[in-house]
Amino acid sequence: MPLRKLRTLIALTCGALATAGIAAVAAPADAAPSTTRALIIPGQYFGEVPYVPMADNLTSRGYPSKALNLFGFDVKEDAAVISAEVDRIKREHPNDRVALVGHSIGGVSARYYLKEMGGTEKVDTYLAFGSPQYGSPGACGQQAGPEVCPGTPFMKQLNAGDDTPGDTEYYGVRSAREWVDGHLDGGQCRVTPIPANESLPALGLEHTFESFDPKIWDVTVAAFQGRCAGEFVTEPDGVLTYEKSALPGAPGR
Repeated sequence: MPLRKLRTLIALTCGALATAGIAAVAAPADAAPSTTRALIIPGQYFGEVPYVPMADNLTSRGYPSKALNLFGFDVKEDAAVISAEVDRIKREHPNDRVALVGHSIGGVSARYYLKEMGGTEKVDTYLAFGSPQYGSPGACGQQAGPEVCPGTPFMKQLNAGDDTPGDTEYYGVRSAREWVDGHLDGGQCRVTPIPANESLPALGLEHTFESFDPKIWDVTVAAFQGRCAGEFVTEPDGVLTYEKSALPGAPGR
């Protein structure tokens, strides 16, 4: 081989090896892909135990999930716990997305964090199932979450202005037997209703056992994927009230 061609071949080979080395430094082979990590916020009195099967299912489908051990006694205190957990995720997994999945009053605590504590800057997806977004008579006079009683100063503050601020995507899910519809003004994907679990009597148990319903697990995964499994609705501010959110069968209807 002529010397000139040999030098050219060596130069090209060295250049290719150098480029490969730079690429290896820029994108390590063990870099973990980005994913969505979820925090599940329990309903009134429930704590974490009833939500472990849901967390396990979401985790098995590629969305690492944790149920928080909250009981809904004080919405603002629960929101502070949510804030600390979101900060932990962002610190330990800075490239991952964060989702909040709230059941019943847990959806209200999560929304308080988003709206009143700057959570929209850190949370990509918010999904509430069976949540009384404009209040529930079930909270009136209760030891846990009395501020969620319709018409309290807390609920008036929470629902003043846009219910769905920031770049967070908002999803509302309810089963066929609920007291309230869970609607928010602004932009919201509404998955209503999930067919009733006919194995449970219509005595409020369906609401209690919603976290065990695989149909709710499925629409939650769809939300993590950015898919609305229902209808996306844009509602003007000031239109929604508790009276409009209450469904047949709710106390006072």
